[in-house]
Amino acid sequence: MKTTTKLALAFTTMAAFAGQAHAEMGPGDGDRRHGGRMGFNQISLEKMDTDKTGDVTFEEFKKAAGERFVLADANKDGKVTVEEMAVAIEKARAERMAKRMIERFDVNGDGSITQAEIDTNQQERYALLDKNDDGKLIKDELEPKNKGWFGRKHHSGNGNNN
Repeated sequence: MKTTTKLALAFTTMAAFAGQAHAEMGPGDGDRRHGGRMGFNQISLEKMDTDKTGDVTFEEFKKAAGERFVLADANKDGKVTVEEMAVAIEKARAERMAKRMIERFDVNGDGSITQAEIDTNQQERYALLDKNDDGKLIKDELEPKNKGWFGRKHHSGNGNNN
């Protein structure tokens, strides 16, 4: 294999892994140096350090990248196409969204949500919207107090505020 091909493959692998590691970070991950998030190097180090020695060997690095490749190679032909990569990215994105939803609604912390937990959340949201506590929602309760951009009249380009 040519050196340029090896370098391109290594760069692509690292870029894919970096993107996934960054995407997996969530609010509150890690320290405050990065806006309340753990830096890429720290989070990826933890994920790749399978023997928990505090450092990552080339074998651990290679294994982490290889696992991502195997997951993306849907037809197991040893190649990842644009379509396979797109599916892998969308699946990872959907799993992150699902995880956030579970975390939001999972009141008892068992890793799943029940209809009762959803109902509890909806009751809380309804109570916040029902500003006069009469058990009914009316138009005034649903309109934002500060209308901002959406409440403004359309401005024509002639300097008049019509």
